[in-house]
Amino acid sequence: MVKMRKKYLLLLGSIAILAIIVPVFSLSISPLVVNETSRKFKSSASTELNDIVIIDDLPGSMTNWTWAKDQGYCTGNGTIVDPYIISDFFYNTSTYSYNCLTIINSRKYFIIEDCLFKGDFNFAGVRLDNTTNGLIRLNRLYPLTGALLWIYNSSLNEVYRNNASAGFFYGILIDGNLGLCSSNIISTNLVSFNWDTGIQVRGYTLFNQIIANTVNNNTKGIEIYSSSDNNTIHSNIIRDNTNFGVGISSDYNTIYRNCFINNGLHAYDDGVNNAWDYLGQGNYWDNYTGVDANNNGIGDIPYNITGIAGSQDNFPLMSCPIITEEAIPGYDLLIIYLTGITMTMGVIYIKLKKKINVK
Repeated sequence: MVKMRKKYLLLLGSIAILAIIVPVFSLSISPLVVNETSRKFKSSASTELNDIVIIDDLPGSMTNWTWAKDQGYCTGNGTIVDPYIISDFFYNTSTYSYNCLTIINSRKYFIIEDCLFKGDFNFAGVRLDNTTNGLIRLNRLYPLTGALLWIYNSSLNEVYRNNASAGFFYGILIDGNLGLCSSNIISTNLVSFNWDTGIQVRGYTLFNQIIANTVNNNTKGIEIYSSSDNNTIHSNIIRDNTNFGVGISSDYNTIYRNCFINNGLHAYDDGVNNAWDYLGQGNYWDNYTGVDANNNGIGDIPYNITGIAGSQDNFPLMSCPIITEEAIPGYDLLIIYLTGITMTMGVIYIKLKKKINVK
């Protein structure tokens, strides 16, 4: 009986330690600091969906936008002034080996907002395939879903102010071939604690913009590779990523006005003709050792970028140029985890009490 009691007390102690550590984790992924005040995250999604939703707007499809509207999945009419709106859903589809919400072959205007996605660890909350004119904003990823968003062979979409954190693989994935995935804007998102990469761009995707995001505490911060050329990364906070902050193995990309802080490796460049400054402004590197003799805010010697390209930031910034104003929360992991911990401790306590009484 004594050994049994010690065993359960040890387990309870371990869970209690988690109860202390996890709130710290929760608080560290929740704030996204941006200069924008027009909208806020809602505290929760109002309607739970337990089935995957696939909207295919190919002519003749039985599951097009009209069908989706009839099902109550969206409102609106798909025009630029009256877009389809998918809002306030909790997609709880983790039992399915597929994406929570998929939109295929669409040219209509649409918005996905204020939704929470809990899906399979190999799939995304939202997948866009051959789709344009989407605005994905103020959505949240449930921990250990594969990714919040998977943009595949889709162009002219905007991804704005989402919490793409705690993904099993990615926060946001941009993927395609033959240049069919281009000109998407990824801006002002919180991308944190993803097990693989915060934002990954791959597979012949072109002219995408990654702007003003907070990318922190991922294994890899932002990665662009596999002939994904002419993309722009600017004005992001890139910090505390384990392997690297930004990794480039494609060509003609531009990286400037970012703040690199406390990453395992700030950046590497194995591509061709990538520019690490633009119009006389480079990036802020917290390990830059140069001086600014004329006090113009620009380092007097270049910052060398790791990698076979031999690239340099010719105008390294002496301070981080990003002004932060408002803390925008994501969903509250603290509540999720502490509820689970409390229930687990209660069950263990009851079992321990029963065993002691039996003895």
